[in-house]
Amino acid sequence: MRGNNTATLDRDQLRAKGAWGIREFAQMFGVTPRTVRFYEDKGLLSPTRSGSGRAASRQFGPADHARFERILRGKRLGFSLDDIRAVFDVLEGRIGDPRELRRRRDNFQAVIDGLEERRADIQQLEGDMREIVSVIDEHLQSTTDDPEMDVAQLAARYQAAFNQHLTT
Repeated sequence: MRGNNTATLDRDQLRAKGAWGIREFAQMFGVTPRTVRFYEDKGLLSPTRSGSGRAASRQFGPADHARFERILRGKRLGFSLDDIRAVFDVLEGRIGDPRELRRRRDNFQAVIDGLEERRADIQQLEGDMREIVSVIDEHLQSTTDDPEMDVAQLAARYQAAFNQHLTT
């Protein structure tokens, strides 16, 4: 869905609208309305309601949009719903006890430290993968008619690049 230009255009038009029903809101994020209701049931989203009784409908605004972006980013990075809720509790002023604030601050600092380590690992892995792609590209440009030799050459080139990487 994200690769579809029509869907992207629709999402851009929806974003410009400024207030959305649940289907529109879900579409902007490429999720189902059920997913949005899940996060609402967990207390992480609180859309306004218009109408009453069975005719009541959810209305999501820009603040809900920004909040849901943070929720989904946290989930993509592996944070639990409790972790995400802990951040919102602090951001929204629900934690007043200084000891609890210090405890959460220390937990958040540990997360920051872990993210820095992960960033370094990701950069290292990205460099490794770029080197592998380069070796494969070079190999594909210079292949011979003997597939057995091609595989052996590829393995040798990769091993040489890997060994060079270990010494740098």
